[in-house]
Amino acid sequence: MYIFDSDSLIHAYRDDFPPEGEHSDFWKWLDNIGNHDGIIIPEKVFEELNKKTDGLSKFLTKYPNLKTEPTVNCLPILPTVLSTYGELSDVDLERLERKADPYVISHAMMLNATVVSCEVSEPYKIGINKKIPDICDVLDISFESYPHFLWRMRGVYPE
Repeated sequence: MYIFDSDSLIHAYRDDFPPEGEHSDFWKWLDNIGNHDGIIIPEKVFEELNKKTDGLSKFLTKYPNLKTEPTVNCLPILPTVLSTYGELSDVDLERLERKADPYVISHAMMLNATVVSCEVSEPYKIGINKKIPDICDVLDISFESYPHFLWRMRGVYPE
């Protein structure tokens, strides 16, 4: 099972596989992976995508195997994830809770899933600037970069 971060979906939609482009079949392929291996898009990711005006969140609803996971389901795990960011002020906490990152990680922890993101490790970052791969590493949550996910799945689910 895979939990997708916003940046992977944005990158695919805007740059690699625009719906009107020559690789528009990508989205059917991704939906097929969702049917077999489970692709989860947390509700918080949809909230981030809805802030954009490019239509990605509406576009994703066309693909029934890209499942949405309600935020409320990960709330029991969220404090554990938030604690890995270190000491946070109330302002930091408020800013972090508006981002999808801790929810993506919480869903992955709860579902024993792999996080897929374009973020790269930056272990010297502190506080709310910590990156998803580094938080996953601390919590022993499986992480896979978006390009590696595509490369590996291409071999498992050819077109």
